[in-house]
Amino acid sequence: MGKLHAQEGGNRTSRVLTRPGAGEFDRIAPYYDQLMAHVPYGQWVDYVQRLAARHGIGGNIVLDLACGTGSVGAEMLRRGYKVYGVDLSEPMVRQCARRRPYLPAVVMDATRLGIKAGSMDIVVCLYDSLNYILDPAGLQRCFEGVWRALRPGGGFIFDLNTRRALQIGLFTQDNLATNEPLRYCWKSHWDEREGLCRVDMWFGWYGEGRPLEFTETHYQRAYDEQQVRSMLAAAGFWQVTAYSAYTFTPPTRWSDRIYYVACKGK
Repeated sequence: MGKLHAQEGGNRTSRVLTRPGAGEFDRIAPYYDQLMAHVPYGQWVDYVQRLAARHGIGGNIVLDLACGTGSVGAEMLRRGYKVYGVDLSEPMVRQCARRRPYLPAVVMDATRLGIKAGSMDIVVCLYDSLNYILDPAGLQRCFEGVWRALRPGGGFIFDLNTRRALQIGLFTQDNLATNEPLRYCWKSHWDEREGLCRVDMWFGWYGEGRPLEFTETHYQRAYDEQQVRSMLAAAGFWQVTAYSAYTFTPPTRWSDRIYYVACKGK
């Protein structure tokens, strides 16, 4: 069904929430690219390409899972990949249509993927998007859906914030001392018992148009490396490798972000 190869009976527009906060990323969507202007998306894709080559993952049909406004997907399009995007936030998906090159994307829940089996060579999911799945059973369903979507020999490349990153208040930050058109102040709150981080976010827009202030509340769950490996193995992935972000070395207790490469058997 359509360019996203939705499988028969798949739910392409599921809005089933797997986290307490409804509307995460909805209000920030029109300003998200301004907020992320400092992010080196080109270097991220360089790293993804090196990981794929290192693990023998070929092909050029890519699913950008939790694609947001499509920055990673658009960068891969520019490099000759055929890319499709899915994201839970409809306002974020609408921003993808404004991309040049255009990134085809639809609203879809990562825990209820409706992608045709064996239709993708590579699935990527970056910038700790999977930490937003708070229910471990939901993350397990996500891994199973990705495994189904991949062709034999395909690979899943994704990152997760570590428990340490969420414990030390990675998200507590602001740019209030600047003259940026989008200003923000974030405060994180760690719940050790639940393994959850809540981030209270304030934004102020002072660019074109009328000034605007709004808030969002985001939640992330910490998933330990062994837990992630076990879930990927249960989903059917035959080889899983973890790296401290942007390196080719194993994670350490000091790693803030881990990249995983999970390969589907041929």
